[in-house]
Amino acid sequence: MKFNQPISDLIKTQKLKESQDVVYGIYSYETDQLEGFRLGDVYLSTYKYPKSAAADYNNIEVYVDNRKSQQYLGFRYNTVDQEEIKQLIEYFKKKYPTYEQRKDSNGDGYFWDIGPLDAWLFYYPSTSVDGDGKNFLNSNFLFVKKGTRM
Repeated sequence: MKFNQPISDLIKTQKLKESQDVVYGIYSYETDQLEGFRLGDVYLSTYKYPKSAAADYNNIEVYVDNRKSQQYLGFRYNTVDQEEIKQLIEYFKKKYPTYEQRKDSNGDGYFWDIGPLDAWLFYYPSTSVDGDGKNFLNSNFLFVKKGTRM
């Protein structure tokens, strides 16, 4: 997908539901049915972390400028699949070798300023706890057109 292009066909074919990102306030369309989606070489999976809270599942929100023109601004992909998180980080580090890395209490966060795509890519982890008291990563990959209000 390219920035500023309508995504109405994607909304229909993938049966995306109208939404609004609760953190950033951006209009979006979302799904947790991820068959057919991929980021680079990594195919995304429909997945819920075992023995975890109801919100601990993979989902994608595709950002748009507004509800009428539905022009693509980027996406936020939330994943709790521990292997997929590793695959995506490695893919992005290989594809875009210039990045910033920061440590916080949840692990390493990354930021890529991807000039040729006029885009920003953020990776930020958080920690969730399953029913057995075991910690696991609940991670976000945020890809947006530069200048998008975040």
